[in-house]
Amino acid sequence: MADGHYVANVNSHYSRGNIETAVLDMLTSMGKESGVLTPEELAPIDQFHIGGRDATLALAERAGITASMRILDVGGGLGGPARTLAATYGCTVTVLDLTEAYCQVGAMLTARTGLSDLVTFDNGNALAMPYASGAFDLVWTQHSSMNIEDKGKLYAEIARVTKPKGRLAIQSNIRCPGRATPRSAFYGLQHRFENCSRCLVTGKLFGTT
Repeated sequence: MADGHYVANVNSHYSRGNIETAVLDMLTSMGKESGVLTPEELAPIDQFHIGGRDATLALAERAGITASMRILDVGGGLGGPARTLAATYGCTVTVLDLTEAYCQVGAMLTARTGLSDLVTFDNGNALAMPYASGAFDLVWTQHSSMNIEDKGKLYAEIARVTKPKGRLAIQSNIRCPGRATPRSAFYGLQHRFENCSRCLVTGKLFGTT
């Protein structure tokens, strides 16, 4: 079960100021205060990770996403990558984020892109995911797993909710041997998670940037 103080602290940190007002102000400055939006138009606002929309598309290609997949975006924020995946591939994406305000604003932006039938938002904790075992074909995370200290519990939960021989797609900062600072990396991992609570049993590195 999620620790109440931890959840409250995360929500307080990421909800500083009024997120909806800030987003609407940015849209107004872009001349998009009303009407239909596209994921491409939202990219300057909703792609928080290094590389932005281009990184999302590159990771998606390497992960082998198809229209039939049910995908979970862990720590998906305002849903930029989720909307990009849904619009590009026609897949179904669930965004799980601990910050309630992100989920609320993300749902609003999704409605304006006409993708609410493919992209949904759940306010919840990645360490105690509110999903049945084997619910997803692929779990996706861009620059969110690095913010979760208990990696063992995180990947155990990812393993639990992913179908056997499902996929895990990650973009994160990693520290490479011989480098003083982390670099951003893309991973597309095909896995067998049976009886595994702390590690990926099999994996393939598709590429790095």
